[in-house]
Amino acid sequence: MNTYLTLFLISLFASLFATPVVRRLAQRFGWLDVPADDRRVHALPTPRLGGVAVFGSVMLALLLLPFVDNLVTQQLALQWQGVVAVLASSTLVFLFGVFDDLSGASAKWKFVAQGAAAVLLYALGGRVEAVTVPFVGSFALPPVLSFGVTLVWVVGISNAFNLIDGLDGLAAGASLFAALVMLGVSLVNGHTLVTVLSIALVGALIGFLRYNFNPASIFLGDSGSLFIGFLLAALSVTGTQKASTVVAVAIPIMAFALPVIDTGFAMTRRFISGKPLFEGDREHIHHKLLERGWSQRRVAFVLYGVCAFFGLLALLFTSDGGQGKLTGLILLITGAAIVLTAGRLRYHEVDEVRAGLRRNFGERKIRTANHVRVRRASHSLSKANTLGEVFTAVRDVLELGEFVYATVQLGRGGDLATGEKVLALEEGDRRVRGAEVRGGLICWEWERGDVEAAEVQSSHFFWTLRLPLSTDTAGWGYIHLYREFGGDGLLMDVNYLSNLFQKELALAAERVFKRVTTEDANDSSLVVNLGR
Repeated sequence: MNTYLTLFLISLFASLFATPVVRRLAQRFGWLDVPADDRRVHALPTPRLGGVAVFGSVMLALLLLPFVDNLVTQQLALQWQGVVAVLASSTLVFLFGVFDDLSGASAKWKFVAQGAAAVLLYALGGRVEAVTVPFVGSFALPPVLSFGVTLVWVVGISNAFNLIDGLDGLAAGASLFAALVMLGVSLVNGHTLVTVLSIALVGALIGFLRYNFNPASIFLGDSGSLFIGFLLAALSVTGTQKASTVVAVAIPIMAFALPVIDTGFAMTRRFISGKPLFEGDREHIHHKLLERGWSQRRVAFVLYGVCAFFGLLALLFTSDGGQGKLTGLILLITGAAIVLTAGRLRYHEVDEVRAGLRRNFGERKIRTANHVRVRRASHSLSKANTLGEVFTAVRDVLELGEFVYATVQLGRGGDLATGEKVLALEEGDRRVRGAEVRGGLICWEWERGDVEAAEVQSSHFFWTLRLPLSTDTAGWGYIHLYREFGGDGLLMDVNYLSNLFQKELALAAERVFKRVTTEDANDSSLVVNLGR
């Protein structure tokens, strides 16, 4: 225990001393994070490369171990291959992170570097060899699948910690809680390697947070966030080899819950929106909380609390005995809570998914019935030759209840005589009651009953769908459909109205008016013939 305490103190004081030194060097040489876009929440150029201080502090503490001979160092000697695997691969990621902080690198090269480090970790023995599904059991992975899972896990986790590094102290704080979970579990399971590296990392992060908490005077940079994320992912792979299979899966997931959830939200949002998956934005969890008017400190403390909560859940799994019952129950409850929380963060993509589910399941029956009724009305219009038949079909669509008011104007504007003749032919037909000729157009109105026409026409709280009734030969009027703003969603695909229904209504209007013009032409021809 004295060795662990010594490691912690060395890394702590090394970080407290090294961080301001790195900060001054970054300021002197211009290694600054300049807020050049709206994704960043800091206002002034701030030194980065804080990962150099964290990495150096961890390595300094570990370099003193060869000079000590006790049970801890003897256990590490037996696990030398694991030590080399974790440190060599993590160092590779750190060096690339330094290069990225100094020169900049594209997302593609970040993945290449992390992938190379993951391959090195796997080659040296750090790998996921089994996966457990709660309530089902454990499954040994064949070598190819083991390699794929290991690669995805370590690269995904390292990027998850990198993505949440957008708020003062957030990535370092989340990493601290994750490292504490790994430390606690390794002490219970007696995994010396994970204990040593975790406690050295804990000390380095606590020292660094002294300068990184809001208002931060230095940032982790990619050299820090990628290194820490990769180191924790590598430790989770190495440390779970002696844990029960159920715990081996659940504990890392809970320990890294916040960055994993945030990354999952980000990937899902961007996929739904059709955006590049790795394009930065300002819609991470901490951004959403800042939008509520919260200060950076308040957001950080709240998310620290979330990390602590998930950490406590992870520690509960150590008492599950490898059976998976408690683990599975907690994971199910936690998953449901995460889904509910996502809705409270006001993500547009989440709202759209909910609306889509409601459309496809809750409202599907009503929508289908409405669409069928529009099809039937359109079919009736395809055979309509009188105004009465036209208005009956239109009324069938309007009585679906999706609109509150409608007006129909049929005919050719200015042709008063033809409009009057068409209406006169059906005088007495109750189906055309209320229709009248205005400006050569036959005008007809429909009200749903709960809203009067005068109220709709004089109000600005209704939107209008205006469908011109045009055919290949001419225009035959319009139909205006009115709906109130702020009401329930339209339970109908507008394409059914704008394509199918509009087309058949226009053709029906054309037939009605051409019937009159044809009869007039026949009458004129008869008069001419009689005159001869």
